[in-house]
Amino acid sequence: MTDAFKEALEDAGLARKDISALIACSGSNYDKQRSPAEIVAEYLRMNPIPTFDVEAACASSGVGVRVGWFMIESGLHGIVGVVGFQKMTELDASAVEDVMSRSGDVMREAPFGPTMPAYYAMYA
Repeated sequence: MTDAFKEALEDAGLARKDISALIACSGSNYDKQRSPAEIVAEYLRMNPIPTFDVEAACASSGVGVRVGWFMIESGLHGIVGVVGFQKMTELDASAVEDVMSRSGDVMREAPFGPTMPAYYAMYA
């Protein structure tokens, strides 16, 4: 993520100081870090700026881009950094499946233990 962020800044002709807010997009239930945005900002050497977590299962990064756009359009921030990442190595496979199954309806769908592709198939 840090390498991709650095390359994106270079590609856009921006410096870290040009970014006034940072949105970190991730499903935070897969690891022990409850609020990753401020940790991500530290790794990206972006502190001190406002940081925000966005979580929307597989749509987290897409939602993060939309939230960033809203922040810019509202005039609240000029340039917003949006980064997406996922860390799933602190859980075993059955625990990951349990977390995934809670992305949908926990009463009607989660008991079947669906994965994301299964959710999309059920929706279709």
